[in-house]
Amino acid sequence: MEPTPLPGPRAAAPPLDCPSGLRQPVAASVSTPRYFVPHAASPAEPVPCDAAEVVHVVDAFRLEPAYLGESEWFVCTDVVGQLQLIPGSDRARLPASVQAQLAHHEVAAGRPPRRLAATELFFFSAEMVEHPADAEGFNDPVYLYGTLTGPWPGNTVMRVPGQLTVSRGDVLAGFAHGAQDAFRYVKDAESREAPSAYHALLPGDRAEHLAQGRGLVLTYPAVPAELQAHNFANGAQVANVLHAVLAQLQEDARTHNGPQAIAALDLPVASRAMAIAELEVRGFEVKGDIAIPRPTKGGLVGKLAGWLQSEEVRVPREAPLSEFLELARRVLPMLPGWPTETERTLRAHVLAGTLSPGTPAPRMPPRAPPQ
Repeated sequence: MEPTPLPGPRAAAPPLDCPSGLRQPVAASVSTPRYFVPHAASPAEPVPCDAAEVVHVVDAFRLEPAYLGESEWFVCTDVVGQLQLIPGSDRARLPASVQAQLAHHEVAAGRPPRRLAATELFFFSAEMVEHPADAEGFNDPVYLYGTLTGPWPGNTVMRVPGQLTVSRGDVLAGFAHGAQDAFRYVKDAESREAPSAYHALLPGDRAEHLAQGRGLVLTYPAVPAELQAHNFANGAQVANVLHAVLAQLQEDARTHNGPQAIAALDLPVASRAMAIAELEVRGFEVKGDIAIPRPTKGGLVGKLAGWLQSEEVRVPREAPLSEFLELARRVLPMLPGWPTETERTLRAHVLAGTLSPGTPAPRMPPRAPPQ
């Protein structure tokens, strides 16, 4: 199956010659996780981290143990959408608009940022997703193409394009668990839901390596450059990824006698307009909620085409990201062998946020007795 770009891939992103280019040997110029394959034609480059040059915040967390005395870190983007990591001590150097994003998120979240117990992190900007054709299992591999930044912490943080391989369950669980810690932006008049930047913590290595706090990959679906004017909200991209994974699971369940509950799912689409466009490309004419085959040309070829595509199709309804996240949570327990050892090991490194050391717990004033 051909790789599918996420809705509106970044114009500034270098093209990935996938998957054939990934089979070429590549020099080991940067340490990468086991399940990431660097793109042969794109050399690794150092990552500058300048708080004054970032334009949006996409994530905030605390690292345990602290690195160089820093416990709080911000994942930000620069003017072309590349990821940068900024220490909390540089908060005052951030542009005023970025500081405003941080203040809004912290107040809206109402709790301290999550803690990550890790000694090695990677940050991945995902731009395309591919589902291998004719896979033999059910919780099959998924290929994510994009740009990896890391390893971090370290003095040689590099950025390199390539392919990250994970399972379908990894993708569903990553976004389902990460949604509660999404970075929240100011709601605008055009948004049905509060715009947010979502992430997924994905496994870049085997469970025994993850248990050591290494090989963890924080993944952020990329946002088109033209949509980054006010924030880095990537809800549409996440919904598209979740829909693609759920649709593949449903297709396999129907074809290979998989879990009936998955086969019978009422699966919506992330974009009804895109679904209609795809039906029209396949030769359907859409009338309201029904798509019917266009009249075929005469002759034997036309008749055969009409026989093969003679049934009308109902246009799927469109659903918000919150519904896809709920579907992901419902489907995960139905996957054979889920949760895996890798999944259990990975989630153990995400801890609830706590007050910073030395911060006194707030004391509530005594409530006046009822009159």
